[in-house]
Amino acid sequence: ASACDAGAKILNMTLIDDVVLREKNRVGGVVVNWTPVSALPRELTCVDPVGLECKLVIDATGHDAAVVRLLERRGLIKVPGYGAMWVERSEDLVVEHTGEVYPGLIVAGMAVTTAYGLPRMGPVFSAMLMSGRRAAEVTYQKLQELSEKTK
Repeated sequence: ASACDAGAKILNMTLIDDVVLREKNRVGGVVVNWTPVSALPRELTCVDPVGLECKLVIDATGHDAAVVRLLERRGLIKVPGYGAMWVERSEDLVVEHTGEVYPGLIVAGMAVTTAYGLPRMGPVFSAMLMSGRRAAEVTYQKLQELSEKTK
């Protein structure tokens, strides 16, 4: 509720189709479509996806690492995928590696394990909270840096 009060928008039934790339191969947003439209054959639909531009994108899509995988599909990064479960090791590594994986793209949570080939985690979620907090800190820092560059 606090996020919505602060202006965050939540898009239900939405699927990420692509990334928006800007100068010097920097992520500048995402391209989304309504999930029911995406499920229909292209011949039946005439709804174009929507580009959502922003200064930073945070991939917190779990092991799928959906945004990271889109960059891999374009040949911009190599994604090793997550490793075998090792709870004791993974928790610290997820928080440690949370951050900018590609200019304009921050990874958080289990997307970190996929992006960096780290061990997956079991039913221990304290690292998810700490990774989210770390992602927020990195986002704030990166936004400050971008703001300084535009002055």
